[in-house]
Amino acid sequence: MSNLPNIPSNKKCWQQLNKLVFSEQVLCPLCHQSLQENYRQRYVWCSHCRKKYRPTSYRGSWLYGMKISPRQLFILLWCWQMRKSAEATVLKAEVSYTTSGRWFARFRRQLPETGVLLDGIVQVDESYFGKQRFKQTQHIVAGAKDPSTGQIALRITDSRGQEPLERFVQDVIRPGSLVVTDKWWAYDELPLLGYSHEGWNHSKGQFAGTNQGENIWSVSKRHARKLFGGRILTKHLTVLCEEWMARANQPQFFNSPIEFLRFTLVPC
Repeated sequence: MSNLPNIPSNKKCWQQLNKLVFSEQVLCPLCHQSLQENYRQRYVWCSHCRKKYRPTSYRGSWLYGMKISPRQLFILLWCWQMRKSAEATVLKAEVSYTTSGRWFARFRRQLPETGVLLDGIVQVDESYFGKQRFKQTQHIVAGAKDPSTGQIALRITDSRGQEPLERFVQDVIRPGSLVVTDKWWAYDELPLLGYSHEGWNHSKGQFAGTNQGENIWSVSKRHARKLFGGRILTKHLTVLCEEWMARANQPQFFNSPIEFLRFTLVPC
């Protein structure tokens, strides 16, 4: 618990939600008069137009139906942003494993689309997820990373064949870029598609040029195991790939709970 940030009390967390949703001055959306706070009943009300509002349900908020306390929401959000394990999250937020998993999934659904078009020097690799000996369906994930910006693109493919990997490269990398891969044969014809290609032979100990692409899998698999008690549940692989791309491509969503709520709660 020593590394938990200074998250305020339930009342102050609730007041922060009010400021995010109803402006820093907490004004009525209709008449723009100051709203009165009723913390015990968890609503704010306008003495002028007699309207009541709740920050967790205003304009179809994704917090609608929230049964945890405001402080628990901030702790859960911080644990998710910091990639805390399921065990640590349960202890810090004082919730069940089911509740923490459900809220982590809820946070992921608020992330925007993070598709990017990489260019320059891009490292590409692929990896298997799932273990057949545990009766898990194996999935192949293709990944591309721009080492200069840290941006990544991920896609679940049906094979490591030439067609799906070339389609992945064409969809996520700008033509004319230098694509750096291992010596897998499926990448041999990339120059015919308008890309420069550089291959590193891993069987001969050549790893330096592809270490950033390989790093995608070490980071992502370690995170997945922390979430699911040492396992990688491939049934969640699609949403996890979207989260991993968001972490790399839009890091502002993971700076702090307040920043994430400001992006996702403030009405348009």
